[in-house]
Amino acid sequence: MIATVLSLVAVAMLVGILLGTTSHSGGNADTSVSNAPGVAQSDSLAAQQALSTALSSATAAASSVGGLGSVDLSTLSASDPSITFVSGPSANASTVSVAVTADPTGGGGGSVTLADRSSNGTCWLVWSPTGGATWYGAQTGLADCAAPAIGSAPPPGPVSSSAIGWQQGGFPPA
Repeated sequence: MIATVLSLVAVAMLVGILLGTTSHSGGNADTSVSNAPGVAQSDSLAAQQALSTALSSATAAASSVGGLGSVDLSTLSASDPSITFVSGPSANASTVSVAVTADPTGGGGGSVTLADRSSNGTCWLVWSPTGGATWYGAQTGLADCAAPAIGSAPPPGPVSSSAIGWQQGGFPPA
């Protein structure tokens, strides 16, 4: 019986210490998850997925308007209402910036550039000409990103804070 009483006293003391410690621990705790491991990567993947979906929408819309150089924001928005298309900068992963370059010969070709910003400041980009190879790009450390109008294939290069790094076949590591 003495052993039971001593164990109960020991458990009560441990519970008291635990409660005393935890009651003072939440005063300055940061409950934000914006800097948690994996959040930036997840947001970058969401931005890349939005760009892939937007490119599919632009390609589908281009077939009805005569090429990627002829698509506009209303056509894109109608083809996929789940994405917010803007002509200005993208400040988050749910908004896609669009720049259209018309075919200079008037042949109905042209190209479209799409840009999307993730929460870590990376601007993800896709450039696609009518009937040509798609290029994928990224630039780091930006407050917002706007799709640049590009008339011909961008030059390949590394991703940096001062220049867009472009490559074919998929998004570059940033």
